[in-house]
Amino acid sequence: MQARTIIFHASKEMEGKSNNSPGSSPCSPVLNSPIYSPTTSLSMKRSLQRFLEKRKARAQAMSPYPIIGHHR
Repeated sequence: MQARTIIFHASKEMEGKSNNSPGSSPCSPVLNSPIYSPTTSLSMKRSLQRFLEKRKARAQAMSPYPIIGHHR
């Protein structure tokens, strides 16, 4: 559940960067909970992003064919 929240916020952040609009992302009730501090959730988000980038790079390196575009 927490990973999904992080992924959701990461995708919203990426959409905001691609649209070049001023950042006004909606606050999540999970992130406003006293259990999660902003620094903890930010470090977890960065860690998850780094993990996903490395996983993608490993998958591309192991692929027998070069990946030119992202088509599904």
